Amino acid sequence: MWQSGLACPGALRPGRLSALTLMGRDTPELPACDLLSEAEIAVLLDYARERRLAEYKLGLSEISLGRALLLVARMGGYLNRRNDGPPGHQVVWEGYTRLATGSQVMRRMAENGAESAFNKLNVLPTIG
Repeated sequence: MWQSGLACPGALRPGRLSALTLMGRDTPELPACDLLSEAEIAVLLDYARERRLAEYKLGLSEISLGRALLLVARMGGYLNRRNDGPPGHQVVWEGYTRLATGSQVMRRMAENGAESAFNKLNVLPTIG
């Protein structure tokens, strides 16, 4: 039987995604570090930098939960057009699978001594 995240700490947890989606809508001003790890936020900021979005100028501690949710949803295919509704669970799920993969790669690179991936972003997340 599948247990949410008990056997694999890096696994996707549906409760965490629901919390990210709902809290990102209800309380977008909260800091993103309340729900996301430093490595995940670093991947989001790198994604924003590649696409020249306004969020790339923010630091790890400055990004809000609402902006992080929007970036995760954009990674999942959300277009963020003027008349679009808020991102739903499906695009957040798709984006978070990409985010989780990217943050795992960055963690592994840091564990193996390849810290240049974090130096490029001017951040060095704590691995743990």
